[in-house]
Amino acid sequence: MVAPAISVPATASFAIASRRANSSHVIFSQRNSCSITCSLPSPYGQSSKVGLSSASSGLPFKLDEKNTHDASTRYNFLLPFSLLLLFYVVFYMHLHLLIFQYLYSYGAIEAKKGNPPITPAVVTPGGLLDLSTVLFRNRIIFIGQPVNSQVAQRVISQLVTLATIDEKADILVYINCPGGSTYSVLAIYDCMSWIKPKVGTVCFGVAASQGALLLAGGEKGMRYAMPNARIMIHQPQGGCGGHVEDVRRQVNEAVQSRHKIDKMYSAFTGQPLEKVQQYTERDRFLSVSEALEFGLIDGVLETEY
Repeated sequence: MVAPAISVPATASFAIASRRANSSHVIFSQRNSCSITCSLPSPYGQSSKVGLSSASSGLPFKLDEKNTHDASTRYNFLLPFSLLLLFYVVFYMHLHLLIFQYLYSYGAIEAKKGNPPITPAVVTPGGLLDLSTVLFRNRIIFIGQPVNSQVAQRVISQLVTLATIDEKADILVYINCPGGSTYSVLAIYDCMSWIKPKVGTVCFGVAASQGALLLAGGEKGMRYAMPNARIMIHQPQGGCGGHVEDVRRQVNEAVQSRHKIDKMYSAFTGQPLEKVQQYTERDRFLSVSEALEFGLIDGVLETEY
């Protein structure tokens, strides 16, 4: 007896196949592997949860957890070294940036020290001239910064040039100086005393430390100060270092410089050496009236208020 054939509609068989194809099965084996079949269709097309295309979604995709664990171990082993390398790179970049900024600022400071600021131009009948040239033609020299070797070289060259042009015409030095190198100031004073023209001095603002020595070293009867100027005198300042014998010699040089400057102040002011040493023992600030009484200046240039 032949069993009757059972006919299944085509639509039903297609639905069953489609239901099987769209089902997702994750089978975890005891060998630490997993089989992942295709997932449900996504908005971007039929793909599996692990990125398989619909064409290969029917095949099982096995992930070996042993290999995954080895890769994770290597990653954890290399992570500290990567962070250490990144730290060194950032550190050296920051260090190089700091060095560059220091060198740039140091070069800018040295350039500013070696090159005085450019003065503005002044219109004259002969054309445009910078302000220093106009002052120079009127036999005026301006000292408005701490005296170093560059400033001393400029002032000495101007003094010698003006003395060469006219030996009988006076020279006027305007001083607004907080001090400077003792050797540089003494070089300017020697030039002022050596040239034939008379060199007068006028204090604007402040004449402190070695700037006060230049003010007092002007021609007698030609040393002036503005009413609001301040004058400060003291003993020379400095530092020393190196071997013990070198330190001893530097200290002796500083002591001799102090004695020399005290004698110069005594000669400029007519005061006894003991009184000058008492005044220069510490910073002594003087008004123009006190400086006039002490003998540092010869007069005060009055101004109208």
